[in-house]
Amino acid sequence: MKRSLTAILTLLIPVTAFAATFQVANEDDELFSVNVPVRDDLYVAGGLVHVKETVGGDLIIAGGEVTITGDIKEDVIGAGGKIEINGTVGDDVRVAGGDIVISGTVTDDLIVAGGNVRITKDAIIQGDAFVFGGMLLIDGAIKGNLKSAGGNVILSGKVWGDADINSEEFQMEGSVGGNIKFVSKGLTVGGNANVGGDADYWTDEDDSTFKSIVGGSAFLNPDLKGKEKDISKATYMGALKIALLAFVGFALLSGALIILILVWSTNSFFKEAAKKIEKSSGGCLVTGLLYFVMVPVVGLLLLISIIGIPIAFFMFVMYGFVIFFAKALTAVVFAQWFVIYNKKKWGKVGIFFMSLLIFVLLKVISLSVPFIGWLAVLLLVLMAIGAIAKTKMEVWKKYS
Repeated sequence: MKRSLTAILTLLIPVTAFAATFQVANEDDELFSVNVPVRDDLYVAGGLVHVKETVGGDLIIAGGEVTITGDIKEDVIGAGGKIEINGTVGDDVRVAGGDIVISGTVTDDLIVAGGNVRITKDAIIQGDAFVFGGMLLIDGAIKGNLKSAGGNVILSGKVWGDADINSEEFQMEGSVGGNIKFVSKGLTVGGNANVGGDADYWTDEDDSTFKSIVGGSAFLNPDLKGKEKDISKATYMGALKIALLAFVGFALLSGALIILILVWSTNSFFKEAAKKIEKSSGGCLVTGLLYFVMVPVVGLLLLISIIGIPIAFFMFVMYGFVIFFAKALTAVVFAQWFVIYNKKKWGKVGIFFMSLLIFVLLKVISLSVPFIGWLAVLLLVLMAIGAIAKTKMEVWKKYS
């Protein structure tokens, strides 16, 4: 027991000195600001996140409130309560959230789902736009095609291509250069509205004003009413799927990043941890279980004294790191175990891809197999964390 407790405490010491900086907010409303240019991809999460400078690659971002004023050279993938994009994005934007505002330039496609979505008059979408949500205001310029579904859709901007709109209420104030197809119970047509091509549509409202703004043929298609979906359900389920995709994508990418750091910044540490599992998987399991139970208890006890508060804070930060990246740590340990068990001679590239494969399998099993899958993943995580703790104890004893 004494050896297990020592192993637990030594796990609080970081495995290695990472070449990356991890910032953990003390409070949900603490601002995490990116104030210097980033040459490559950027992965960031926090309560309040503001990206002010240029990002040379992709931006993968999640937070309560997200603001992007810097330019992003590649894709933006984001999820948050509130998201605002004011800079120029060099490729696609895929975001989901509660309130979303797009005011910058998107060089390729825009895919967005949210409760309230505004594409302001300053926004320019060079590709196609896919906009889903409850209240949608499309006031910017879309150089490609528009596909939109929402409770209330207001089109006051300009669409160069075709438009396909499904809504409860549709307010047409802007222009569509190509053809338009829409299904909407309610229809309002403004004085500046214009359609350059043909119109295929269905509405419950008087459509005489709408027909007058169509440059081509205008056909009130009763078959569209027969094929009408439950718009509210379809819209919110679509938004939920995009939000889930953004979250899963962020989790996978952040996991891949930490695996890459762990594999390339360590030499034999995880190999030694894998040997611990090979030697005594049960002992590693017990140590891992004790770690997850005892660390919060020890941390709370330290909080009682003023001197112990900094130590407790450090313990909880490392504890949170271990929990958040538990599957990534487990994947690296069992990738090394696979190599040892099968007597392979793989380099770091092979270890990385095997770790990534195991990481994905852990995610899939825990999500797709109820209870049994979750329990199996938990046991593997406990064994891996216990093996890491035992290895850390040996390293600590060696240099102490």
